[in-house]
Amino acid sequence: MDLFELDKALVEHSVLSKFKDGISDGLLLGIKDDKQTHHYYKKGYDFGLTMYERVMENEKGADE
Repeated sequence: MDLFELDKALVEHSVLSKFKDGISDGLLLGIKDDKQTHHYYKKGYDFGLTMYERVMENEKGADE
């Protein structure tokens, strides 16, 4: 598979869109959309939660 085919497959399966939706739900809302079943939504949500935890740790460290 060349890069053009890969890019086409990513768009066709909404991989990046679902990943970004998951990140925003995890980072900004902290609430998972149970209607979302896409694998990359779940990966993005977990990533968003991880980023949220890191931000909170950094803020806590800055206060000390």
